[in-house]
Amino acid sequence: MNFVLLDVIFTGKCKTNLLPGQIVLIIMKSTRERRRQVIRSVALLHTLSKREGITSVYGFAEKYDALVSPIHLTQGQGKNGWQALFNGTRPVSATRLRALSTVHAWSDAIDLFENGPANLWKAMWGPSEQLRLVIADELTEWRNFDRAVAEFERELLLAQKYHAPLAFMHLAKAIAFCRLQNEILGLGDASLSYGVAQCLCNEVLQEDMECLGVRPAINEELVEFFSTKDNYELSSSSIAAR
Repeated sequence: MNFVLLDVIFTGKCKTNLLPGQIVLIIMKSTRERRRQVIRSVALLHTLSKREGITSVYGFAEKYDALVSPIHLTQGQGKNGWQALFNGTRPVSATRLRALSTVHAWSDAIDLFENGPANLWKAMWGPSEQLRLVIADELTEWRNFDRAVAEFERELLLAQKYHAPLAFMHLAKAIAFCRLQNEILGLGDASLSYGVAQCLCNEVLQEDMECLGVRPAINEELVEFFSTKDNYELSSSSIAAR
């Protein structure tokens, strides 16, 4: 797909100061960003549906039309208008996102879309300088990064030993600790990447991701991200197939 787009660019004889390799990079980045927007959208809509006890796309469309359309004087699109958003064919538009946030029960829609459940998107895709916000409680409590890492790893080991459930919060923190150590401190630690894999192998967390319709997508994103790290390589075989 990227090569087809590139051929179109050169065939059109566009004036550009970019080298071909740079154009490829831009196309790949655009594709990656769109995929992430789709993940955000699918997770958001499933979260809002679950909150209202809605179990179908049709039910969500009816709820949206009843609560949002009268306010904005917009015509609802019924099930077909939402199907593509729920199944990940395309991301939710900025206009639709703002409309969702006007509903009292969905007032946090924009925050959920941008940051994800328990700041998971911020941990996965946010800029490095925001990673401290994801682990702010740990840094405040222990006042020392190494101690915060040790205590978090201890929590994960205990969860593994006693088969305790893990949540999105644990995954977000594991990713944030790992990225912070790699991207800002320039250090590598196999145990931190293993902590991410441990979260992904937690059955309860995998079920939670499935409920939001993003289990395969998140697993693939993290396998792709951490397979580029020298300290520890996640692979599809390290993630339990739930």
